[in-house]
Amino acid sequence: MPILQNRLKNTQFPVFSLPKIASHTRFNGFLSSTITNVTGFRSCKRFSSELLALKAMDPCISLIKTFAGSRRFLQSVFLFKKLLLSPSWQKPDMLVFPPLIKSCACLPHPNFGFVIHGYLIKCGFGNWVGVGNSLIRLYVKFGHFWDAYGVFEEMPVRDEDLFNCLVTGFGSNAFYGEVLVLFEQMVYVGLFPSSDSAFYVIMACGELGNVKKGAWVHKFLIENGFDGDVSILNSLISMYIKFGKIDSGRRVFCDMPNRDIVSWNMLITAYARNGNWPEACNLFLSMKSTGDFVPNRVTFLGLLLACGQIGNLDLGKCIHGHLICTGLMSDIRLGTAILDMYAKCDRVDCSKTIFEEELFDKSLVSWNSLISGYSHNGYYQEATLLYERMISESTLKPDAVSFANVVPAYASLANKRRIQSIHAFIIKRGLDLYGDVVLETAMVDGYGKCLDMKAAESLFSGIEKPNTATWNAMIAGNNLNHYADNSMLLFLEMLQSKVFPDVITMIMLFQSCGELGSLKQGSMVHCYCLSKGFSMHLTVGNAIIDMYMNCGSVKSSQLLFNEMSLKNVVTWNTMLSGYVKIGECAKAMRVFCQMRSENQYKPDSVTMITFIQASSAILTSCGAEIAHGFIAKLGFYTETLVMNSLIDTYSKAGFIEKARDLFMQMGNLRDQSSWNIMIAGCGMNGQGREACELVSRMEKYGHEPNSITFTSLLSSCSHSGLIEEGCWYFDMMRRKYKIQPGLEHWTCIIDMYARAGKLEEAYQLIENGLHQNSDGDALWDCDAVWGALLSACRTNMNMELGLLAGGKLLKLAPDNCGYRTLLSNLYASGTRWDEKAKLRREFDDRRLMKKPGFSVVEM
Repeated sequence: MPILQNRLKNTQFPVFSLPKIASHTRFNGFLSSTITNVTGFRSCKRFSSELLALKAMDPCISLIKTFAGSRRFLQSVFLFKKLLLSPSWQKPDMLVFPPLIKSCACLPHPNFGFVIHGYLIKCGFGNWVGVGNSLIRLYVKFGHFWDAYGVFEEMPVRDEDLFNCLVTGFGSNAFYGEVLVLFEQMVYVGLFPSSDSAFYVIMACGELGNVKKGAWVHKFLIENGFDGDVSILNSLISMYIKFGKIDSGRRVFCDMPNRDIVSWNMLITAYARNGNWPEACNLFLSMKSTGDFVPNRVTFLGLLLACGQIGNLDLGKCIHGHLICTGLMSDIRLGTAILDMYAKCDRVDCSKTIFEEELFDKSLVSWNSLISGYSHNGYYQEATLLYERMISESTLKPDAVSFANVVPAYASLANKRRIQSIHAFIIKRGLDLYGDVVLETAMVDGYGKCLDMKAAESLFSGIEKPNTATWNAMIAGNNLNHYADNSMLLFLEMLQSKVFPDVITMIMLFQSCGELGSLKQGSMVHCYCLSKGFSMHLTVGNAIIDMYMNCGSVKSSQLLFNEMSLKNVVTWNTMLSGYVKIGECAKAMRVFCQMRSENQYKPDSVTMITFIQASSAILTSCGAEIAHGFIAKLGFYTETLVMNSLIDTYSKAGFIEKARDLFMQMGNLRDQSSWNIMIAGCGMNGQGREACELVSRMEKYGHEPNSITFTSLLSSCSHSGLIEEGCWYFDMMRRKYKIQPGLEHWTCIIDMYARAGKLEEAYQLIENGLHQNSDGDALWDCDAVWGALLSACRTNMNMELGLLAGGKLLKLAPDNCGYRTLLSNLYASGTRWDEKAKLRREFDDRRLMKKPGFSVVEM
């Protein structure tokens, strides 16, 4: 090393003196260290040969290039600085600036580059094309795009490199409009883009949604030699997919001389995401038949999405088995996709198994997928429990997708408190509730289903631009809360806001018109559907038939039904249930027979439940047996809802033993409703003790009594005179099961005391309930409670309490003929003829008419 240093000391460089460079701290040991390390010389012999090459060019240019080439950018910049400070410095050679600017672009701050650019302009080199590319890359790298464009504009001669540099710079930073302008200029002057530039031009067309410009770019590239470039053709396919023109992308795909796995993956994924799931599967099979390509992770992700949407469980299982054999199940994205596929194919049990046993490293997407699967398949309790488990066991924090998936589950369970807590958590986390249309719609819908329209309206009013789904959630909430008139007003506001309704909107509007019984409004909405083409949808047609039935226009419903070229089982069910609602059960039976005779439509559970109602209404004694025969013939013995309806019908017809036999035959098919129906049936047939025994047994079979169970049980105790048992169960309901008594429970317990002649105790219960129950005011003002007390007073001739109850009822339900009749009979029993006559005059003055009773005689 000392010999090398001595030889360098005797070497004289023509532009600067060695001591000045060696004096800078960044270049200490320059003679002995820096040059040796930069040039990679490790021997004197090798250095001698390199030194001869340096003598043929300017040494400073050589050193700057060497520094830049070896990524020692700061040294090259400081070397240039020392050259400027040297007394012997003259006007530099232009060749020194391209590597120097390259070094500046690689430094963390652009100031060095700005200084060099200023020096170039001062020296008259600012418009030299040789440094144009380097300057443009410098400015683009530091985000000074318009300065880069300014350099480009000042160039007297613009070559392909300048254009391509600027196009790629703008494209890589998402300035898509500028990319297209530059490309047009490039084509105009007769220059051709590089592959990188072509890629960004195609991307710009896709991101801007400029279909016309995209077609022009496509034609230009194919005509100018890019028809064999697989990456460019893949970009064209991607562009057409973004336009929503998958058929155009498919044509590009078919015209490709060579394809790669990316080409296949893009189309498979595009078809899957756009709902053409059969074509996605067919394309995958075509790819397999070529034998040239091995599916990768992206292929399977797109294919699993298609399998889930189309419900192709068999192909999904095959893919699952292939992933296990190839070891790809360890990929968390594929594992989550498999989980999601099973959930969409209604196999949530398989989804749970994969989640628990095969996904060892669960991501937030994995949790969200299973929560969504539970929620969409009706497993609301499981969805909420999994969400709560994620919060308690996992370190992951729920996001907007988590909330949007679990809120509908809580809403279906009517758990408003949990929805409120999620709402508070969203605010606390600082999530943009009003900026996420899916989340805000879920929250509005959740509050609506929990009957809190005030909260739903408050959320809705804060949304700047609600979309169709959000408007639908508000309309659905109003319908559910029986504010059908508000739903119609919301529809008008929706149209004024220039938000176009969809099929779901129209279906809910017909429900609103049906609830209002407004044939005029229903006809107007029907005309709107005809003008916008919604009436072509089968679901809308079914809703129109139902609306006319609810509005009493049976002829219109029948006319529409006969004119429908396409029907489904829902269409027939709509006609059946419509006739049953208006009491035309004989016509409902004829519709059922017509449906059976056509042999095109197989009855479902709703059909059979409606048929049970119709047959039992026409034939009281044997109607249930006829329905029972059809159920057995059509194989509905395993349908819990149908069997529950049949048990209920037998019970109401007085055939409690047949009902009990069916109940016992159901075995494990029994659900909560089955037990509640059987308990109510025992009660209405005077078997109160059997009802009490059923409550004790249902817990052994895994069904905990709920609010409806206790309503049926207390009613049974009331009809059977089991006062002590009724009070015991009433107390157990509050203490053991933490069920707060509602109006129906208080009405049953008061009616129970009244029927037993304990009128004072019944009245005391009303007063005590006012203080014990949070809904006490509603209890005090409930006409059913006072009606039960008045009826008992009439039976037991308790004039004092009867007059108190009667006076209360005249205020609460002044137009109820039944209560006035009870009070009139009480006056007559107490020989208070003046009060009876006065009540009769009021009856006539108000033009009230008592609904006549009727009897049914079967021949």
